[in-house]
Amino acid sequence: MGKGITRRIFKGDKIIWIIFFLLCSLSLVEVFSALSRQTYETHNYWQPITKHAMFLFAGAGIVWFIHNMKISWIRDFSYFIYGGGVILLIWALIGGETYNDSARWVNICGVTFQPMEIAKMGIVMVTALVLAKSQTENGTDLKAMKKILILCAVPSFFILLENLSTVVIIAFTVFLMMFIGRVYWKHLLGLAGVVLLIGITSTSLLMLTPDKIGENGAGWERKIHSKALTWKNRIRDVFDSKGPVKPKDYVISGNEQRTYASIAIASSGLVGKGPGNSVQRDFIPHAYSDFIFAIIIEELGLIGGFIVIMLYLTILYRCGAIAAKCEDPYPAFLIMGIGMIITVQALLHMMISVGGLVTGQPLPLVSQGGTSILINCVYIGIILSISRYVKRLSNNNTTTAAEGTHSEKTASSEIENINRVNYEEGV
Repeated sequence: MGKGITRRIFKGDKIIWIIFFLLCSLSLVEVFSALSRQTYETHNYWQPITKHAMFLFAGAGIVWFIHNMKISWIRDFSYFIYGGGVILLIWALIGGETYNDSARWVNICGVTFQPMEIAKMGIVMVTALVLAKSQTENGTDLKAMKKILILCAVPSFFILLENLSTVVIIAFTVFLMMFIGRVYWKHLLGLAGVVLLIGITSTSLLMLTPDKIGENGAGWERKIHSKALTWKNRIRDVFDSKGPVKPKDYVISGNEQRTYASIAIASSGLVGKGPGNSVQRDFIPHAYSDFIFAIIIEELGLIGGFIVIMLYLTILYRCGAIAAKCEDPYPAFLIMGIGMIITVQALLHMMISVGGLVTGQPLPLVSQGGTSILINCVYIGIILSISRYVKRLSNNNTTTAAEGTHSEKTASSEIENINRVNYEEGV
């Protein structure tokens, strides 16, 4: 009885459900631990984690709602979500709210969210739709690739003004989707060459950015210069190696995130210090979001960090396994795009936490953040919806095969009876 109720409530791939609840549980524990600095400043120990728990609870409701939707409904919403994301990006650029010197937020009826997360989801959905409609016996033609690039370029331009790393995640995911979608390899190589040339040229120009700008510069000029200078310093921070620095000569100011994150990882050991026992959480800015993986390693050790990595890789593996069973190309491309965008973002966050280029990317379903959590819950819901569709398809095929086998056996039995009667009459 209990298993029947559970099966009716939690449909679709059981492994995805398990991973989702594991990541949500990990998020509650680690975010509560990493919020110590914020709770000390606000003198309110329960308000931050209560808000985070409410987002996780709402996200679980979204997962359950989406996973009951038909694939056709999700397909019909693709361009609607894409268009809404672009409009909200323009709104954020013109009249959005600014946090940490970035106009990335839109406030509607008191609810504040990041439009780039919605636009990112829209890009994956329309890319899957274009690839599905452009499939031929010989692969996907060049027109489909051009259409995908145009659709990606519009929102990516507005996202680039605020968050370069998000554009990198989108570009890498879309490129992999086109590869899976059988876009001609010559076209993909040409695209990779163009992107590489643009990257080298942009980096070279970036490194030539002056460290100071005149006081008479316009507001938009000062904002662009500030962004360019931030990227320049981050690149310089990674690639400018001056050899070992003596402890007494090391300057922590301006490099707190990387410094204390490295200390957290180096002091973790195999099993860590235990949940809630992080020391460096009090010194890492945004430890509950951009550097939550460093806190996870410090508290759960290298073993815990490895398990978290495997959870995300398992999501990608399960998406691939489900996509292989899809008869319709759209859900196959969509689930692979979602699996890749979750995994690529997670791996980028982990790379940042262990000493890579510092940029703000939350760990999907773990880091604190309302918009990020809800959008990633939509992703999980879509994965489960497609897995439910595949399971139903498999059951129908099994039933059809069983009925066919039964019909064959019945026909064979009737033929044997006729032959036997004929034989007896002949005798």
